[in-house]
Amino acid sequence: MTYVLKLGGGAGVDHKAALENLARRVQAGEQWLLVHGASDAANRLAEEVGYPARTLTTPGGHVSRYTDARTLEIYSAAAASVNQQLVAQLESLGVRAVGLAGPNVIAARRKAAIRALHNGRQIIVRDDYSGTITGVDAELLRALQMAGRVPVVAPLAMGEAFERLNVDGDLAAAAIARALKAQTLVILSNVPGLLREVSDPASLIPAFDLSELQRYEAYARGRMKKKLLAATQAGIGRTILADSRVPSPLDAALAGGGTHIHNEVAYAAATGD
Repeated sequence: MTYVLKLGGGAGVDHKAALENLARRVQAGEQWLLVHGASDAANRLAEEVGYPARTLTTPGGHVSRYTDARTLEIYSAAAASVNQQLVAQLESLGVRAVGLAGPNVIAARRKAAIRALHNGRQIIVRDDYSGTITGVDAELLRALQMAGRVPVVAPLAMGEAFERLNVDGDLAAAAIARALKAQTLVILSNVPGLLREVSDPASLIPAFDLSELQRYEAYARGRMKKKLLAATQAGIGRTILADSRVPSPLDAALAGGGTHIHNEVAYAAATGD
């Protein structure tokens, strides 16, 4: 069975704890694949070079990075740096890892026109280099896993016109989990999970079935909307939205921590029940 970990790239995400826990589980014989974000690294690099990051918000409330040509260069450099750091850290922990920092795993279609809100008005953005994921090179990923390596995948894709594209890390992890028929997708970030009140950790929603999503998606704000979308697109038995900032965050998540989104339909199809 394959597990997919999406390690968030936002400020405050505890990479060290997550990687140490991941290493222990891999060394215990589990098969994992790591997808990472790069948002905080990209924001910091953008500030350093004097081209601050900007965001787009769709009418539906989904927030994404505005990726014009210059931002794409900055984001690609930041993603490659994060990728290399994660691979080096895993290797130092005794895990054989392979960095996939370029657009060589994920295929995407460039979003030619994005509807976004600006000062309360709807506009059309046409110079964005972000993409909608259309495929994953599952054969390459399986070959690396068969060779005993942990693939570490950056959120970049190859477009239909052979251009680099920025893709959402949560959705990239979902696409990979689906392609590999993973048992579980774990998304670790800097929040406890889906909260009824964003400022109250005690309001955590511990679990629900994907068929009940409409009852809970109103609680999602900002990036959490993409995480719920990832759970939907993964199409696998379980997606966990959990906190990277707790001790042994993977163990905690798999033991019931965070928000567990079950997909009974997918589980039944996979098990024959």
